[in-house]
Amino acid sequence: MPYPTKKLGENIEDKSKDSRILFSILTGRNSHILTIVIVGHLLTEHLLDKIITAKFKNKRSNPKESFSQKLELLYPMWLPLFIYKNIKLLNESRNDIAHNLGSIDYKPFIYTHRGEKKIVKIPKRKNEEKFYFRELINTVLFDLVNYSSDTLGISNDIDLNIIFRQKN
Repeated sequence: MPYPTKKLGENIEDKSKDSRILFSILTGRNSHILTIVIVGHLLTEHLLDKIITAKFKNKRSNPKESFSQKLELLYPMWLPLFIYKNIKLLNESRNDIAHNLGSIDYKPFIYTHRGEKKIVKIPKRKNEEKFYFRELINTVLFDLVNYSSDTLGISNDIDLNIIFRQKN
C-alpha cells in the first residue's frame, strides 16, 4: 500500500517522493519494526552526508563521524529546529530499538514546522509502532529533501549504486 503524499502549498513541489518510495520498497509491508527504523535511519544518514557535502564544498563529511556528529554540523546553523528534533527522535529510537532487539518505548508524536508536538493519529487495525515510525521517517525524509533542495539546490535523484556501494 503506497503511503500518502504530504500536502503541500500550491506552488511547492514535493521533491522527497523518490526517497519515500525507496523507503517503502526497502521496508515492505511485513517488515519487522527493527528493519523499518534502521533502514529509515540509514536513508536519513545518507541524506545528511549529501547535505554536508553540498554545504561544506571544500571539506567532505568524514564517514567515520557518528550520526550525532553529522547532525551537530548542521544544527543550528542550517537545519531548522523542528527537523532537528524529529531526526533526534529517530536517532534515539534507533539506538533504543537496536540495543533492545526490537522492543521500544515511544510516544507517537512528531514536531511540526511551528515547533509544536503533533500526536500521530493511528488508524484502527494498524500496527501502532510500524505506522508511527513510518510516519516519522517519511516526515524526516520529506522535510530533509525539500529543505535541502530549496536552500542548497541539492537534487533528489537517488543513486542506488552509491547507497549500496555497488559498482556499475
